[in-house]
Amino acid sequence: MRFLGIYASHIAEYLKLKRNLGFKLRDAEYVFVMFDRLTVERDETSIGITKELSDAWCEKRPNETDGTRYNRISSLSLFARFLCDTGFPSYVPEVPRFKTSFAPYIFSKDEITSIFSACDRFFPGRITHNSQHIMMPVLFRLLYSTGLRLGEALSLEEKDVDLTEKHVTVRHSKNETERIVPISESLTDACLQYKARKALLKKYFASNLFFVKNDITPCGQHTASSTFRKVLWKAGIPYKGKGIGPRLHDLRHTFACHSLVSMAESGLDLYSSLPILSTYLGHRTLESTDKYVRLTAEMYPDLLSKEEICAYVFPELNYRKEEQS
Repeated sequence: MRFLGIYASHIAEYLKLKRNLGFKLRDAEYVFVMFDRLTVERDETSIGITKELSDAWCEKRPNETDGTRYNRISSLSLFARFLCDTGFPSYVPEVPRFKTSFAPYIFSKDEITSIFSACDRFFPGRITHNSQHIMMPVLFRLLYSTGLRLGEALSLEEKDVDLTEKHVTVRHSKNETERIVPISESLTDACLQYKARKALLKKYFASNLFFVKNDITPCGQHTASSTFRKVLWKAGIPYKGKGIGPRLHDLRHTFACHSLVSMAESGLDLYSSLPILSTYLGHRTLESTDKYVRLTAEMYPDLLSKEEICAYVFPELNYRKEEQS
């Protein structure tokens, strides 16, 4: 992206530093484009963020969510610290406290069954050379059965899906770490059936990717998500709107919670098992996985009464039936 204001070279240097540290910065670039535009509009002529510039940036905008404003201010705060460290004294804005109210949608096991059944019966209104209905039943099963992120699943290549040893190798993960994820017998069978159908298409096309559309071209995340909404409708599960869901990514959340329930019901020590689930999901820290323990405790409060199943792992909750809806 091109920056035009007086901070242009410093922003570029800062973003380069962050990328070298492993950050992807997709949203951050857009934030700094807006900040750069503000400095041009204000005709800023000297390096060093002033309180006036900071206040102008931190002012809440019409229809802006608390989360968006938090991200904007946090980005400027970090950039201001970077400027201070590189010899340009700057005012560092205080980042407001923010706690997201977002809660993922956790499908029940009956809903998962309905989704798979609806997906198996799903056909587009018009089947074209680039339809994707052949791959979707297997893709959705894999997302629920392994907890992979959608981007990780769509990036899988043929060589990454070992149906003999029954595992997939995730090479393109969010945290740039490679991991091996075992798959079940039933998922292996579904993958084998999909490969047999895909082999007929490969007589005319070629691709290294495992999940492809009928013309063997890659399937985008937007296409998969929009198809999932249609499957939800066919399964009788209402889509409540953008930002509410259910979303395709909620299959990952559901996998995590259902896995914890299965471990608890099997009498496993959840505290000791948490690092295993964290590695399985590709999380960088245990804190990212710990939220699923809390979410599972809220959804399945009966588990708390089973003292033999590590009840001390779960936080104390004031659970009320009306909160279940």
